[in-house]
Amino acid sequence: MPYIVPIVEGHGDVKAVPILVRRIIQEHIQAPDWQCDHPIRAGNLAYLSNNLERYLRLALLKPKCSGVLILLDLDDGCPKEEACRLAERIRKLSPPKPVAVVLAHREYEAWFVASLESLAGQYGLPEGIQYVGDPEAKRGVKEWLTAQMPKGESYDETYHQPRMTAKMDIDSAYSRSRSFRRLLHAVGQIVQASGPCVTPDRCGF
Repeated sequence: MPYIVPIVEGHGDVKAVPILVRRIIQEHIQAPDWQCDHPIRAGNLAYLSNNLERYLRLALLKPKCSGVLILLDLDDGCPKEEACRLAERIRKLSPPKPVAVVLAHREYEAWFVASLESLAGQYGLPEGIQYVGDPEAKRGVKEWLTAQMPKGESYDETYHQPRMTAKMDIDSAYSRSRSFRRLLHAVGQIVQASGPCVTPDRCGF
């Protein structure tokens, strides 16, 4: 059975990303033979960049690895440009399996804001909660989620991130978040690849 091996940033991502990747595979790509392996936590983009070859090698050496998904936050800058830079470096390493780079614009939690209606009334969020505007333009999303919760409660990455990931509406996130659309595209590229490749390619997404 082929497996995608994620390289992620934080402890919450370690729990949440396999849930999200499995949902994308099962609900949208409909590739039941594929699974998601336990992620490798590599820290932020700067740390991964400084240790790129090491972390990529760790992922590719996993016995079940059939492709690697690098999924990190990008607080500032253009996700497309930064992903292309990282992909170009990976391409020069000639990995023997598909590798896809995805950078969540601002932070992973922006995808919860993009699908907020599906989380209303759960995990301390009020019924009828809405967010007007571009969810990827929002800074401090974790703090914003905490502000919506009852006094004394706060957003906890290791608790809330996997649970919200399991409940969020993927179609809503897809329609409102460009970086989330890139994630779905990237998972599809890995699953459908006929051989080694690195995306995004030189032309972008």
